[in-house]
Amino acid sequence: MKRLVLLIFLFSLLSYSYAQPKPPRNDRPNPECFQADLEQFVTEKACLTPQEASEFFPVYAEMFRKQREVRDKMKALKRVKPTTDAECKENITKLDNLEVEMKQIQRAYHEKFMQILPATKVYDVMEAEEQFHRQAFKNMTNDMKRK
Repeated sequence: MKRLVLLIFLFSLLSYSYAQPKPPRNDRPNPECFQADLEQFVTEKACLTPQEASEFFPVYAEMFRKQREVRDKMKALKRVKPTTDAECKENITKLDNLEVEMKQIQRAYHEKFMQILPATKVYDVMEAEEQFHRQAFKNMTNDMKRK
């Protein structure tokens, strides 16, 4: 009888714990916060003045939007594996062309950046951006390990 009562108690306890609403997971980074953090980091590391930053970051955001469009096309191509050798070859060529397009966008915008900032600061911006992304990736992987 005690076992039966204990089993009923444990079952009801488990049922109760599963019935409780779970708080929403907030695993996804907020793009606006990420962008603000990136801008602050780059501004500090590249020693941009407020005027330089206000001129630079709208052009930077424009470049980022164009790159995102290309990345989205790349993701779409990678979602479904082609079944034939000819389709695979076609997708590989398309991906290669998109990678070249990505570099062309980057090159064109680096030229625009150098019209706004001295080349030394553009170089510092590029280094700071890479450093920021490495750090963000490291933080993300550490967060995943903790979970």
